[in-house]
This record gives sequence, C-alpha cells and structure tokens, in this order.
Amino acid sequence: MMPINKFNNTKIKIYATTKGIKIVDSPIKIQILNILDGQVSEIEIVKQTGKSKSTISVHLKNLIDEGIISFKSHPLDRRSKLFYIYADYIGEICPDKIIYKLPEIESQITSKAQLYMELFRQFKSILLIHGLQIEPLEVATGQRIGEHLYSQFEYETLEQLTELVKDKFNELDLGQLKISSFEPLILKNNGCHECFKLQYNISTCNVTKGILKSIFESHFNREVSVEEVECTSKYDDCCTFTVDY
Repeated sequence: MMPINKFNNTKIKIYATTKGIKIVDSPIKIQILNILDGQVSEIEIVKQTGKSKSTISVHLKNLIDEGIISFKSHPLDRRSKLFYIYADYIGEICPDKIIYKLPEIESQITSKAQLYMELFRQFKSILLIHGLQIEPLEVATGQRIGEHLYSQFEYETLEQLTELVKDKFNELDLGQLKISSFEPLILKNNGCHECFKLQYNISTCNVTKGILKSIFESHFNREVSVEEVECTSKYDDCCTFTVDY
C-alpha cells in the first residue's frame, strides 16, 4: 500500500522549448500559465491574477524570452495581444514526494512480458517518489501507440470500433475493456496493466488514456477529451474513462 503524500499545491512546471528544457517555479508565472488555456488577453490575465498590469507585463515578457509562451494580435483590437503557450508541456515537479514507498516486486520474473510490466511499474514509481509527474509525456506515448493500433482497424460504426478496441486490449493484456455507455462514451477497464497492484490514491493510467484519446480522435476526426474518473490505484473497482467528443 503506497499512500499519496499531502504535498504543497505549488508545483514546478517543466516545458520543452526551442531553447531547451525550461523550469518555471515562480508562483505568479505558474498562475499565468494555468490561465493560458487557449489564447488569453493581458487584460484577462491581470483580472484573473489580481496583479498589477506592470507586474504581469514583466512576467509575460520573461515567459516569451524563455520561449514558453508567444502572442498574436487580437483580431478585434490590433493594439491588444492574445497570449498562448508555445512550448511543449512535459510535466511538473511537486515540492514533496508524491508517494513515499516503492512497490515490492512480488513474484519471480519469468517472461519478457512480466519484465516489461515490472520495469514500467518501478520506473513510474521512482519518478513519483521523487515528486516528478510526467503525465503529458505518458499521454503522448499512448497517443503514438494508439495511432498505430487504429491504423490496423477496419470498421464502419462506432460500435464496431469499440469491439475492435476491446479485442485489442484483451490481445495485448491491457485489460478487459467494457463499454458502459455510448452517450456519453464511458469505458471501464478491469485488470488494467498500467496500475496493476499499485495503490497511490491518484489516477495513474496516462498511457492508456493516450491510447484511447488517439483512437477516438482518429475516428471522430477532431480533438477529444479523455479523463480517467476512476482508477484501481485509487481503490476503485476498475479504471473508468470518459470520452468527451
């Protein structure tokens, strides 16, 4: 059993820019980055942060110089700018350990499949015990796998696609997938490989989330949102994913 620490909410963000890896630890800059969901004006940033315009201007300039954000002219007011995140978000570092105990290797490793599963469990756990959460990279990894899997599917309807996804999950020992609902689209995964015998009290199945995101984005031909609302790592009965399209 590996309970999660009650860590400080102030997290250090990590970005990959054209100038290299950049670390953001300023609380105001982090607040600004949290606001930049899409394109946001400086007036709106000032309003949401409660800081002065001069303070926000300085931090915006620093973030631009670091290659983390960029801007464009406002289409309705050429004197105004819209700011947006330009760099790739890698993850975050928490001030404290996210977990404080590594999972035990409970059985003998006798196959390549067991070896890779244990490597995955231990690597993820070592990152978390050092306070490093790389969910964006895990999701991106899953998306690449999902793209490849989707290219193998031949189907006509969403129902047929979900059956193919269920069969593929079973074939690859990713879990026993069940479609709980089509409207909204809800998938439940029993025996999930990604959080197998892990109890962190946080959702951890980010690669699986990326696989599902890529498959359904390819089907709907637009961006979809996939959220893990239940996870066996949080002591839930199964891992449940909602797909908002």
